[in-house]
Amino acid sequence: MELPNPEESGRSKKPKPRPEAVKRLGLSLPVTEQDVKQAFFKEAQRAHPDHGGAASDFIEVQRAFDEAVEFAKRNGKRLPWIGAQMPIYVAQIEAIELVEQWGGVVVTETLDWLEGTVGDDFAQLADRLKGIDLSGRPVGDAELTRLTADPAHLPFLESVNLADTEVTDASALRLTRLASLKRLDLRGTKVTFPLRRTLARQPGMEHVEGTSRVGEWLRR
Repeated sequence: MELPNPEESGRSKKPKPRPEAVKRLGLSLPVTEQDVKQAFFKEAQRAHPDHGGAASDFIEVQRAFDEAVEFAKRNGKRLPWIGAQMPIYVAQIEAIELVEQWGGVVVTETLDWLEGTVGDDFAQLADRLKGIDLSGRPVGDAELTRLTADPAHLPFLESVNLADTEVTDASALRLTRLASLKRLDLRGTKVTFPLRRTLARQPGMEHVEGTSRVGEWLRR
């Protein structure tokens, strides 16, 4: 089982531009209505004709205020959701660091549309860990148990490759708790065939490599 090319996943290093109205008021994403109001008062005072500003600049600031307020109202509802992502984000980062420490590979998915709402840095909170490849790495039950300590914090994990590792039933049973798991490779492991077939019958599971005794024999 091959995971998608990790070079094709992950975050874009080039942040998307801020909306012009937000930029005109000197604000960064994410932005709230209160942020817009405070920035407007500051810019309006500077641009007001009574304070030496040009009428055209003042009109431009007013237009930017109207557009930025609408932007903040439209997108502000998403900010609590982003906050709720923090525990999952932290857990995923820890999982990624562990996998890479053990010499494995991860695949992540980026929600690009969030960059225009909350900014590039905050959009990273919604990145999704989709795949883990530890095939042929010197890992076993201790590592897999540590990796899946809290399955609720790996809600997007769809693919796990454990081929040719030292994993046994003791930790492989924990994989049943990964609600989004669709693809699993257990070839060359010490996981028993009954458990492999049990995992293959899990709701949502699409394919498990290594359920055939003949197939395992042919790999030797």
